[in-house]
Amino acid sequence: MTGVRSFVFAAVAAVCFTQAGCSSSDSSSVTAAGTVTVAGQPLSGAVITLEPMSGTTGPNASVPVLGGQFEIGPEAELHGGQYRVRVSMIPASIRSGIPTKSDDGTTYQLPAADAMIDPAFDGDSKLTCDLRSGEVNPLQFDVRFLK
Repeated sequence: MTGVRSFVFAAVAAVCFTQAGCSSSDSSSVTAAGTVTVAGQPLSGAVITLEPMSGTTGPNASVPVLGGQFEIGPEAELHGGQYRVRVSMIPASIRSGIPTKSDDGTTYQLPAADAMIDPAFDGDSKLTCDLRSGEVNPLQFDVRFLK
């Protein structure tokens, strides 16, 4: 899955660095990993973004979600604190190029090209999480598509 994640990470990074909010800050040992599902099924072809809330310092972090899984490593330089969580679909033009089989043989299904996450989990998200320094922070979110 490393090759697939690298492809998606590169695509997400290209989009991220063209938008405001992606920045670098002091190093930190905050990491997070978890799952994103839609109606209990693993989501693929999406991006999860953590944005620091009031009182939390540090940058935003955006990583791909494939097979319902995501991982935010120490290179994201997150700090401990509270974060708003947003889940967005990768643009269809990029998503269509994402392989559906990982390097280890795991397969996953990408949503339809017109699939969009409900704004209640994206632009209007009220999802939050608390991250603690020096810990792996397990996270789990269930979102829904816009109907």
